[in-house]
Amino acid sequence: MKKIIAILLFSAAYTVCQAQIPVPKTVSGASGSLTKNFIKPPAIGDIGTTTNGIVDMLGSKLSLPDTQKPKLTDAVSGFLKNKQSITGLADKDPTGYLSKFNPMQSDLFGKMKGIMGAAAFTKFLGLKPSGSSVSSSLLSNLFF
Repeated sequence: MKKIIAILLFSAAYTVCQAQIPVPKTVSGASGSLTKNFIKPPAIGDIGTTTNGIVDMLGSKLSLPDTQKPKLTDAVSGFLKNKQSITGLADKDPTGYLSKFNPMQSDLFGKMKGIMGAAAFTKFLGLKPSGSSVSSSLLSNLFF
């Protein structure tokens, strides 16, 4: 009986912790608000090289165990393959790009949160590139 209660308490605590970290939501509203702060996505290049660079960077900056890296590699690689198919829209139709990118990013971030855990995911969100580092950071491929 004690084991069952301990499992239930642990499950409840885990659920509460997971609920505290918001996953970025799809931008909604008028089309002008979608593109107000639009940042053109960086070129992805070779998906395998980019994926490995991102996973290695996250592994070192977030101190992720090696057991998480294969799942993270699959999630990032799948996202980059899908993103590569819509990057052409960023130049012609930023609103169309964002309407397709935001759900893909939300899905990726949900997977990453499940793989990394809430604490590491929060640290990951803090690594979002800004300013002049947007064009040079590999992590920009996940945020823009």
